[in-house]
Amino acid sequence: MKKFVSVLPAIAIMAFAAIAGAGVVVDEQQIIDQPNGNKVTRSRTVMIEGDKQKSIIDNGNRSVITDLGKGTMMMVDGAHKTYVEFPFPPKGGGMAAMQGGISPTISFKKTGGHDKIIGYSCDEYSGAGTVGGNSVSMSGCFSDSAPGATDYSNFQREMADKVKGTMMANMGQIPQGVPLRLTITTTLGNLPAAGMSPEQAGKLNQMLAHHQFVTNTTVSKISTKSLPADSFEVPSGYQKQQPPPMLGGMGAGAPMTRPAPQKVPE
Repeated sequence: MKKFVSVLPAIAIMAFAAIAGAGVVVDEQQIIDQPNGNKVTRSRTVMIEGDKQKSIIDNGNRSVITDLGKGTMMMVDGAHKTYVEFPFPPKGGGMAAMQGGISPTISFKKTGGHDKIIGYSCDEYSGAGTVGGNSVSMSGCFSDSAPGATDYSNFQREMADKVKGTMMANMGQIPQGVPLRLTITTTLGNLPAAGMSPEQAGKLNQMLAHHQFVTNTTVSKISTKSLPADSFEVPSGYQKQQPPPMLGGMGAGAPMTRPAPQKVPE
């Protein structure tokens, strides 16, 4: 559980940067540098069509399905053939508890740099802020000419509208376009102490202080195509389970999805 809480901010923003629009399929390579010196390398595929998103990791063994129209998010475990459903955006006090009562804030600005990744031009941005009391810095190259970039941005706007007035709203300040490359550095600060004694919380925060998670994501392929409707459904025969007690009804979708960007100053 400690590990889950510590990586939550990085996962939250990382997933925020993986949203696309109708008929867009994005293949990504991720390298995660952990505080203990270990590196985790994995592939991820994100599929979006209309108001639905599916993020697939661990060779298809895990996926997250977000349906903005229904206002739901489902975490699917292919290995155990189970899934958990949450409301989206999260409801109740769970999100506030996870964030330590502090609204997340991320702001971006153009650096003036440019690059070309997998054949598509992109503009460099840098950003910084806080998520759950942790310091977060980000840098990325965003493209508005990659396939599906318009649909990508349309989905982002719909997501931003969906989370207005919630604890996730201020995490929507991500630049327009597809992030072809994104680096997120999370420096752990004081974690929420829900369910812990002051002594336990103090020891945990002391242990994790100044530890960093660095996630580097690069798009290896992006394409547009029509996706079957069942791409965004839980496979037949999977059993529905209750959310973990820590998350309750607030929705564990927070770690795996992100609201869309508002307009970023040039």
